[in-house]
Amino acid sequence: MNIQAQKAIIIEQFKQVNDVNLINAIKNILDYALKKEQERFDIPEAHQKLVMERFDKVRKNPTRLLDWNDAKKTLKA
Repeated sequence: MNIQAQKAIIIEQFKQVNDVNLINAIKNILDYALKKEQERFDIPEAHQKLVMERFDKVRKNPTRLLDWNDAKKTLKA
């Protein structure tokens, strides 16, 4: 069973629940999960700035980049 089918089953089960404490508990779990998902993808501003600085260097001087095959050779050495 794929994830979408599992979600659909859970949603249908949830629609039948009338226990307010259970509903609140499920909501808290979902809020926590969504917060963790967002944290996983938050990139600190300092890291973003570093990457943008590197992109700028490449744009100004594209010849500074190594060919991938040449770079692989140096990694194996």
